[in-house]
Amino acid sequence: MKIKYILIILLFICFDQISKIICFNYLKPIESLEIIKNFFYLTYVENKGAAFGILQGARYIFIILTIIVLIFCFYYFNKIPKNKFEIFNKISLILIISGAIGNLIDRIFRGYVIDMFHFIFWGNSFAVFNIADIFVVCGTILLSLIILFSDYKKNNNKEVL
Repeated sequence: MKIKYILIILLFICFDQISKIICFNYLKPIESLEIIKNFFYLTYVENKGAAFGILQGARYIFIILTIIVLIFCFYYFNKIPKNKFEIFNKISLILIISGAIGNLIDRIFRGYVIDMFHFIFWGNSFAVFNIADIFVVCGTILLSLIILFSDYKKNNNKEVL
């Protein structure tokens, strides 16, 4: 992995961690701040589980799974084929790696992940999430699209991506 990619990952991790430090210092004392009435709030949450708070208290399972995912991502990053989707493959993995490490840092050093972005849709509260979560979700969606279109081309006997 080239140094420029490592620097981008470190920058994204710093962005995530700084947002969590700010949230901890300024949002924790007030718990929630209304940004857009009945729609968007900054809400301090200590999430000891996964998405939507499932599997509360499974800290060590998440740490182990995250390390396994990171090993796979770093391995795959170095095996990305040279083609027109190469840059998108790299971007997707950079996002996934950055987000995974950002939340891993929280789980190891805090015992929980700090979440802060809270949306309410039609009166229903949506999961509270953080910047690392955004990175992982966007990276996963991008990687899924690459795989989908790559398989489409293979199945139609066209150029293999």
